[in-house]
Amino acid sequence: MIDTEVARFIESKVMIFVATRNEERRPMIGRGSGAWVDAATGNVALLVSSSQWPSMVAWAKAGMPIAITCVRPTDYQAYQIKGMIGSVRSADRDEERRGSRYVAAMLQQLGSLGVTRLQLSSTLSDRDLVHIAFRPRDLYVQTPGPAAGRRITAEGQPQ
Repeated sequence: MIDTEVARFIESKVMIFVATRNEERRPMIGRGSGAWVDAATGNVALLVSSSQWPSMVAWAKAGMPIAITCVRPTDYQAYQIKGMIGSVRSADRDEERRGSRYVAAMLQQLGSLGVTRLQLSSTLSDRDLVHIAFRPRDLYVQTPGPAAGRRITAEGQPQ
């Protein structure tokens, strides 16, 4: 479902917003600390700080829905991916390093745009990372403009 162009996009310097939901269907939101597409399975792998976003992570359970929105801060190009969670576990050592690289890159990227480390300290973290894998079911363009909100088909075209 996720083509190479979108996979490269979500693996680049993008802000990652994550939403799960509680039993009342109330959104539990947080920020991701890195994401990528597993080429072998087609699943999206996501890192999230459980200490920074405890409510969001608490509701990240296998079989439950999840949505991520990835936004490039330099031009606001954005995609939203919705799917069902397949697994949640503690990040391994390689994933922890990946999360640290992501946070460092985003601090640099957003800093160059005038956002201070102090402002980002409450949103970006590489502590206590969990790995959430989910199967993408829907992909939407969220970039401002006439295509915003349109679902992207399996052929890669907005509907």
